[in-house]
Amino acid sequence: MTEARKHHYVPQMYLSGFANSNGQLWASDASIPKTFAVGPTNIAAERDWNQIDINGVPKDALEKELGKLEGLIAPGIKRVRETASFGTNDEDREDVINLVTLLAVRNPRVREGIQRLETDLLRAMLVAPFEDPKRWEAVVKQMKEMGQWPEGQSTDFEGFKKYVEENKDKLYAHKNLTLEMEIAALEKMYPVFDERRWRILKAKEGTGGFVTTDHPVCVHKPEAPVNYGQLYAPGFGLADRDILFPLSPLVCLIGRQEGEEDVIEVDLHTVASANATVMGFALKQIYSVDDQFYYTRSPHVPIGRGFALLRDPHFLPREA
Repeated sequence: MTEARKHHYVPQMYLSGFANSNGQLWASDASIPKTFAVGPTNIAAERDWNQIDINGVPKDALEKELGKLEGLIAPGIKRVRETASFGTNDEDREDVINLVTLLAVRNPRVREGIQRLETDLLRAMLVAPFEDPKRWEAVVKQMKEMGQWPEGQSTDFEGFKKYVEENKDKLYAHKNLTLEMEIAALEKMYPVFDERRWRILKAKEGTGGFVTTDHPVCVHKPEAPVNYGQLYAPGFGLADRDILFPLSPLVCLIGRQEGEEDVIEVDLHTVASANATVMGFALKQIYSVDDQFYYTRSPHVPIGRGFALLRDPHFLPREA
């Protein structure tokens, strides 16, 4: 069986909710810059994104397990999109929270931060014994007692210290460790999102609809008029922040610490404001059903339109 190599960090199941009748999305890429029509298969993906390296285990095993999870929650996500509700007795709410958690935890921006932290810790552990010759002697003694020091190997402090200093920048945390931390974080983060009260925003006709991006779970400070251009989320657990999550051109969720879990119809200004926040968290690509969407900009600046996005000076990639 062919091993899956193209792995989506934003599920195709989610992206398809923003596709038109031909199954394509309108993508705006700030790194090119360019706009183009594209299917969910060819965006928000990286080669071997979920690949693991464990003896006897297929390298795409995690990718396949995540695919099963996405398949389980897909029907509920579809119903919420179609009905703008969590269903009878909130039967589809759990599926939405699972999707929010998955997208908030497993994305390139968070992964880069985890890998940087892990690598910094490993390098710090590597150089720590060379801060003091006595510490180095204690490490060598312990390794000899455990039978882990090669017979006849030199214990020269200065020699090993020089070697470590010259080569420490070549040391990186193994990807398996990062994937393990991501999976563990899913369980820890689910309650953070589940405890919020999720209001469903339903876009009125003529509003241009909601957009999404390659980083669709976003944080917004309610008092801030516009969050467009925001680089990083200040924290999903902060009480004074809202979490915005577009689910389709018609439906967007807003999670708050307090409030009602109800459904409200929203006008063009509210949709445009939500789009501005969502667009501000994009890595480099924005996805919409077409180029007719609206988004608010800085105060006293005319509202933006999708078809003119390439001319907007704020349309820049957030990551290299």
